[in-house]
Amino acid sequence: MSRLRWISAAALLGASLAGSRQARADIAIAGDFDVGLPISQTSAASYLATGLGFDARLGYRFRVPYQPLWIVPEVAFGYDDLSAHLIRLRPGVRVSFGRFVVPFVYTHLGWGWTSFDPLGAADPHSLATFESSSGLAFDAGAGVDLSVLRMLTVGAHLGYNVVEVGQVDATHPQWNAKWLSVGLNGTFFF
Repeated sequence: MSRLRWISAAALLGASLAGSRQARADIAIAGDFDVGLPISQTSAASYLATGLGFDARLGYRFRVPYQPLWIVPEVAFGYDDLSAHLIRLRPGVRVSFGRFVVPFVYTHLGWGWTSFDPLGAADPHSLATFESSSGLAFDAGAGVDLSVLRMLTVGAHLGYNVVEVGQVDATHPQWNAKWLSVGLNGTFFF
């Protein structure tokens, strides 16, 4: 009887070790190209206009064992030219699920700097000197990637972005830069 217990315990231990899978982690280097569409202009002068931007991201992708679930803590650096110039640096996280078609969600919270024409985006001559400000930057969104190779994904995304500009001085009203970003992205994993 005792021999049967030892054999059963050894078989159970062997089966659990043989079936276990290690978590996997990769370095992720990514880039996004976006079209920015301003929303929720809160002041009389509209400081934003439709424009282009990009993000560069660096992160570390962790795979949850036994699941096609990936968690990527990352740092994103971005520049957007939406009539106002916006620079953002933000840590965040991206979560994706799947093997070939990979839907994902992301969010970042960091700091943003902006310079803008105080007369607004409709200023035809842009003769005014640009004002500068900085504040909290936030973005969140979702998208879908396709795994082209094991080390490369490409896809598209839609995001909501905010930079809290605030009131630069007494002559300019308080405002927040808010826009939707629609774009393409690619990620390399090492």
